[in-house]
Amino acid sequence: MGTATAASARSPILWLAVVGVVWIGSSGVRGDDLHAVADRVLGCTVSVTCGIDGGSFAGSGFVVSPDGHVVTAASVVPVGATDVTVLLPGYRRRPASVVAVDESLSVTLLKVAVEEPLPVLPLTRLWPAVGDVAFTAGDVDDVMLANGRASFSRGVVSGLYDVERQPEVAYAGRVIETSAAVNPGSDGGPLVDAAGRVIGVISVAVSPRRWQGVAVPMATLLEKFAPLTKGDVTISVDSSDPPPSQPPLVGLRQAAAAVAPFLVAIDVERTWPAESLPRESWEQHRRRITGWEKLPLPERRKRFAAFAARARTLDVNQLLRRPPGPATGLVVSADGFVLTSSFNVGDDTAFVATTTGQPRRFAADEPGEKLVADPEGGLVQKPNSIRRVSVVLPDGSRREAKVHARHEPLGVALLKVDETSLPWFDLAAVATSPQLGDHVAAIGLVASAAGDVTLNPGIVSAASRSRGYRFQTDALLNYGNSGGPVVDAAGSLLGIATAPIEPDTVMGKVFTLSQLMRWSRAPNSGVGLVARADRIRAVLDDLKGGRSFERVPGPFLGIRPDESRALGDDVVIGFVAEESPAAKAGLKKGDVIVAYGGVELAAWRELTERIASGKPGESVVLTIRRKQKGPRMVIAGRDVETLEDLERLKTSLEPGETYEARLVSDGLREVTVVLGENK
Repeated sequence: MGTATAASARSPILWLAVVGVVWIGSSGVRGDDLHAVADRVLGCTVSVTCGIDGGSFAGSGFVVSPDGHVVTAASVVPVGATDVTVLLPGYRRRPASVVAVDESLSVTLLKVAVEEPLPVLPLTRLWPAVGDVAFTAGDVDDVMLANGRASFSRGVVSGLYDVERQPEVAYAGRVIETSAAVNPGSDGGPLVDAAGRVIGVISVAVSPRRWQGVAVPMATLLEKFAPLTKGDVTISVDSSDPPPSQPPLVGLRQAAAAVAPFLVAIDVERTWPAESLPRESWEQHRRRITGWEKLPLPERRKRFAAFAARARTLDVNQLLRRPPGPATGLVVSADGFVLTSSFNVGDDTAFVATTTGQPRRFAADEPGEKLVADPEGGLVQKPNSIRRVSVVLPDGSRREAKVHARHEPLGVALLKVDETSLPWFDLAAVATSPQLGDHVAAIGLVASAAGDVTLNPGIVSAASRSRGYRFQTDALLNYGNSGGPVVDAAGSLLGIATAPIEPDTVMGKVFTLSQLMRWSRAPNSGVGLVARADRIRAVLDDLKGGRSFERVPGPFLGIRPDESRALGDDVVIGFVAEESPAAKAGLKKGDVIVAYGGVELAAWRELTERIASGKPGESVVLTIRRKQKGPRMVIAGRDVETLEDLERLKTSLEPGETYEARLVSDGLREVTVVLGENK
């Protein structure tokens, strides 16, 4: 996809949110066939640039006729574009003319001036199936200038569903979603199948529930785009069957089909509805500029650059908003218990204006600097609390639901609807433990319609996270499949997809690009956490009985790290909870824990692993380093530096006991703590 930048403006779409993951392993295309497909596709993929209204747009395209016809997206070459240039493979730059633009289909046809016939990509009218192998190609980050060819990525068709018209593109209707990489510069490039045929044109019409790359189907364009339907262009259309998929995709598709009948859509009503930021296309923005036609070219370029920077900020901020529409759940009992992610039924953070008591409303005509500025009177944070939860069953009927129990360490919630004979998924019968490298697929619903099931493949990239309650996968997790099942190629259930974003979703405030660094994980980042099915199975009866789990059971110390120094080699305490074992032992903010039970520590992770391996009530000696202004007294093995220390010592001594004191000048000391218990 392209982006708009101040230096060299590109098609103004999101630049961070859409991330692809390369599918590792057998995908229905043998290694030798993959090289052949890649060479064929990259020999026909081009880079496209154009000028318009003082700015410039860029993206990708592909050759469809030997005499130089190129298909691209209307967001790359919109109506009114001038100075269109196509960069062919091998660093060959050629001027091009616009043959036709259909904004409603988000497609543009170009004609390149060529001296000899060009290689072409065949097109197909066939619709792919979810789980089919798919490839993307495009001029990502000007790679064609560096390598002479476009980039190439392998994935699958991860969804087939409808999208609504969006500010950046007028297309609305069925799209083909892919897990192959789609990034700035991909817009207008080809989405091809395992046979190397174009099944779609990469578009910017992403679903806000999924934030994955999508393509306008070639089947739709061959039916509705006039230059292709009238026979004006010599194209190759191939309708033969593509190569069949091989393991593990076959197994993953079968597992997805087996679990799909038990998926339900979950609608959640909160205090404030989902927030949509005022994103718009360059054409919409330009029409609101008074006297645009009379502005000199340097001023036009300045206005375009400001729009591009504003568009980038809004695109990424929109990613942090929980979108409207249903979440995914799994029916796990005939009497109406539904398992989902606790994220789906959790509160969001709302930034509320102190003057109105409501989240701020952002206007389309606000400049970028005003968007990121807090309103007069400031903002306060409030939870965007849940008012109502309902479940849409596979037959389309709707039932009111209640949050019956939560398990926060796992990241799941159990809902209850009043039913007695629902088709249900037997979690206990197929739950299994993840193994590093297992092929998996995250299954979700992108809409209430039972047929809109999505499949994102990946592998188990870490079998144990969050003290063994979750595992990590590189399968793409997003708002659409959070709460959905994660299965392996053998048909076993490995877990339930948890929150796709960290630390939280927000509304009512636009953050600067530097402030956005606090989000350590965004949807489709390639790092997704999944609640382990074997752990869910162990507590499912407790959850059905109404018991909730707020904390990780087991030992705890009661401290948090100093985040400003978390990446260093020292284990620095940033917070000590009141009445915690750490507080009772006299640990303080700023203390450096050098050793735990005589074992030296070099990272905070090592400390948490040592604590997790202990038992509540166990006494542990910590070696800490603390800054001190001068020597300190040590009496009965205790440091006495403050009146609190002295009082603590007095309460520990028996009447008549005497101890020698010694003066200590170094900063190291030993502290005995008794581990507490999370309940």
